[in-house]
Amino acid sequence: MDGGAGDAIEQLKKLTGGRGPDYVFESAGHEKAFRLAVEAVRPGGNVVFLGKVNVNQDVAFRWGSLMGEKQIVRSSYGNARPRRDFPWLARLYLDGKLMLDELITRRLALEEINDGFDAIRRGETIREVIVSP
Repeated sequence: MDGGAGDAIEQLKKLTGGRGPDYVFESAGHEKAFRLAVEAVRPGGNVVFLGKVNVNQDVAFRWGSLMGEKQIVRSSYGNARPRRDFPWLARLYLDGKLMLDELITRRLALEEINDGFDAIRRGETIREVIVSP
């Protein structure tokens, strides 16, 4: 692990009395985040992979990080049923009961997409949305 990831794991252990977190949710969809999640969770803890990488991309783990009876779950859409759930979620949003706009860091035009990706890589934004003129 690089210094930043090692520092993050040490900080998590300090916050949890040396054990590590009971649950780690990976949602970045980056190879390093998958590895960090497995390294950080305590023995017997649970890791939920929400993020996605290209299906042909390799993701490497240190074999020892998989020891300790850790539970690893891969989730797509949180086991939602899109035909049923997506229209329901859309209705909640349109009725003002599901606050999605507050989760958007920045809106940008299609021409700004490369700037948007650069800002995400630099950690300046989290969720960007492309809007049409």
